Amino acid sequence: MQCTRLPALPRRMCGTPTKSGILLGSDPQHVKAAREWASQVTQVRPNWVELVDADDVIAVVSELVTNALEHTASGLPNGTVLVEIEHTDLHLVVSVTDNGPRPGQPHSSPDIPPLCLDRPGGNGLRLVESIATSWAWT
Repeated sequence: MQCTRLPALPRRMCGTPTKSGILLGSDPQHVKAAREWASQVTQVRPNWVELVDADDVIAVVSELVTNALEHTASGLPNGTVLVEIEHTDLHLVVSVTDNGPRPGQPHSSPDIPPLCLDRPGGNGLRLVESIATSWAWT
């Protein structure tokens, strides 16, 4: 039996006219690849950004991928993050799927901490929230 080796990550997923995706690995440099991919997707499909600003899409993708790598098992060796952008009749939907909690950590939903101007970081989800019109996660 011969094994088929999958292409290295990051790897673009097969898309449709309304959906595009990319599979990223645990390398922090893949955040940059995610931003570049989101930029290309919004340029190739300009009607997608009639609903939102392309820079907003890139910022949301960057922040959510960064959080997945920093706070979930996706940031561990061999971890993955799937990012998909889908154009519906009314919305542009950005979905980020991570590998769940790190070993020994409980399952949790994203939480936006109270604003603290003295703390470096911790405001990324606040940025995403200000850009997004609605939240949904599972």
